[in-house]
Amino acid sequence: MPKISATDSELGRVEALFHFDATHSGHGCLVGIDEAGRGPWAGPVVAAAVSFPPELDPGLLRLLDDSKKLTPVKREKLADQIMEHAFAYGIGQASPQEIDRLDIEKATFLAMKRALLDSALLPDRLLVDGHRDPGLGVPTECIVKGDGASACIAAASILAKTARDRQMTILGGEEDLWGFAKHKGYGTKFHQHALAVFGVTEHHRKTFKPVARCLDIAGPSETFLGIYRSLNRVEDVADLEDLERAVDRQITFLQTSELWLLREKVSERRKDLSKQSGGRNLREKGSKYEEVVDRFLVQRGYNILERNYHGARGEVDLIARDGETLVFIEVKMRRGGDYGSGIEAIDPRKMNRVATTALEYLSLLDREENCRFDVVTVEKEELGSVHIEHYPNAFTPGEDFLL
Repeated sequence: MPKISATDSELGRVEALFHFDATHSGHGCLVGIDEAGRGPWAGPVVAAAVSFPPELDPGLLRLLDDSKKLTPVKREKLADQIMEHAFAYGIGQASPQEIDRLDIEKATFLAMKRALLDSALLPDRLLVDGHRDPGLGVPTECIVKGDGASACIAAASILAKTARDRQMTILGGEEDLWGFAKHKGYGTKFHQHALAVFGVTEHHRKTFKPVARCLDIAGPSETFLGIYRSLNRVEDVADLEDLERAVDRQITFLQTSELWLLREKVSERRKDLSKQSGGRNLREKGSKYEEVVDRFLVQRGYNILERNYHGARGEVDLIARDGETLVFIEVKMRRGGDYGSGIEAIDPRKMNRVATTALEYLSLLDREENCRFDVVTVEKEELGSVHIEHYPNAFTPGEDFLL
């Protein structure tokens, strides 16, 4: 028995979709209709109507399938192919305001009517996905899971989904506070928290319960907005860590949803920065700032003994001698003057790691040393210059601190 390739299998499946349409057309003009966006909390419901010429070679659309089974890239590619090879197609929609006024089912039928009108066809028969007849004045067959049975319904589902996704991305805009480009208006956890913080837009369906609960939201706090917008501007991982600490310090002043969105944003920006840096780690990103601090300290009489000293349980950015004192120095890159003093630039866990490494270093010396722990912050300014603040004796390990 000959082996069947994946390509042959795809072609056989698509041929079955077109064969289904041929057996249901009655030798007249057959149009398939489907919708996208009944369930989301925001955005329009979009419908598409598609008719293929009877003589079309199914091999031209061998990837045709239910839109929900396709990746966005494949959907976009198929949408272009469908529009190229269809005898006719049309797209229609009903706005969030129409959904609120009519209810979602009636609004969906309105979108289907508009899609059929947009196609400029006078069909002899309609195939509609689902089990409810939209009442378009044409003999109609309703097919549950029709996008997996009929070629013209599958094509309509792809056009409707693609058109709606594009529109939701545009609605998101540049800042996209509600995340429309990501979730396309569906009720994700991100969307839920965004509604709780930012409130409702004109693009939301106000009669949907999760949206209705947020109609009276006053908007985000100034604390939240300041950190959120700083996260959008952050350019390196060192800055991001400073902002993450700022979030932790403001916990008592933030709503639950504000805190959730900020932590989600930190995670998102960390991924973005990782991609931009080609996988470089924090030490590689921060080394240029440590070099600036190195020169700053040398000019002030410090003798640099170690750079990026690694112990078994931590590291120290710089180890230097200031006269008779051995100094362990943590270097932090910061943006703006809103995040407190030098001691506040590092958290207790980082202090402990620095102190642990310092004790390891001291254990290797054959003499007692006077020691201190400094913090140096580097703040980027306009035209590429930097502002350095030095905080001598920024912290002291507690008496209960043990190696």
